[in-house]
Amino acid sequence: MAHAARDPDDRAPRAEYARVRLNALTYVLAAMMVVAATVVYVTSFALASDISLRVGVVVLGAFGLAGIYLAVRSSRPAAHPRFVDVASGLTSTLATFFMSRDLGVQPVAAASVVLVTVGLAAQPLGVVDARAARAAFAGAFVGLIGPSITVPWYWAALSGAIAGLLWSMIGPSIMPGFGGRIGLMAFASSAIAYQIADFLDGAGNVALLPPTAGLPTWTVVPVGVAGALVTWTLYNRTRLHYVACVGIPALAVSSGIAASPGLGSQGAVLATAWLGGAALAGTSLERLPNAAWIFVAALLYAGLMVRFTGPDQGHAGVIGVLAFIGELAVFALRRVLQRVAPWLPGKPRVA
Repeated sequence: MAHAARDPDDRAPRAEYARVRLNALTYVLAAMMVVAATVVYVTSFALASDISLRVGVVVLGAFGLAGIYLAVRSSRPAAHPRFVDVASGLTSTLATFFMSRDLGVQPVAAASVVLVTVGLAAQPLGVVDARAARAAFAGAFVGLIGPSITVPWYWAALSGAIAGLLWSMIGPSIMPGFGGRIGLMAFASSAIAYQIADFLDGAGNVALLPPTAGLPTWTVVPVGVAGALVTWTLYNRTRLHYVACVGIPALAVSSGIAASPGLGSQGAVLATAWLGGAALAGTSLERLPNAAWIFVAALLYAGLMVRFTGPDQGHAGVIGVLAFIGELAVFALRRVLQRVAPWLPGKPRVA
């Protein structure tokens, strides 16, 4: 079931994925997305000591670059920014931030409460539209801040506003149809805002969540895959808005994890693994047409999370970046396979 009528950002009709002339701003924003994803990928995986892992990193990187090329080709000119999207990103960030830091709510549970609220406001109430709802999702990603972090609220607010602004221009237009872009917006906006903060008063050089080195084990793989498949099924088999499809199961899972104190820090990692998989589930049917392809992309995303290390640990949106990389690589793989085996189902409809 495609949802073009109620969720147009990532359920664009086939004609809207045709190649069109792009302006300079579109290429600048696309370049920013590529740089952000590349920074995470290179700093986290390129220096792996295991030679087999290095080979895998190179192969995956090649498919990722091919996916970027194909995605940029099907982009459209950057959309005009809207105040409602900026406000949505800002509000969601602050709501998640204060619930997590000041009320002690598990961060993913706090973000999920925001997403459920936004999803219900978007549908059936119709208070916000699809672009504003996804801008709020990006803002909720930004607000994922552990209770021990003392970054001032106004820098988090700036980051959320930037996330909403970026999504407002990028969401319906640039590399459309990939759910992980929402996390990428959070990562890029946080990088911008906290670099400014660090330059001005030294308050921005801080991870938003505790570093995860050594914490993600292979147990995150089934959790991340389940997060993707459950959310994808809800989104494509019900009339719920995508943001509600993310928030409802994520709230149930994160609340269950929070109620299991024996999990400790590993519980937070499992909750974020689920949320990253849920973001991936927003990939359009034009990109990955069925649950089998979503499963492959989610498997790759979760595998990247297990091996994730480097300076970007704990920063907002990084799980979305990993999901985005997984989506791009699997999308490119699908295109290659259909070149050499045209009998495969789901012939690409993207130029």
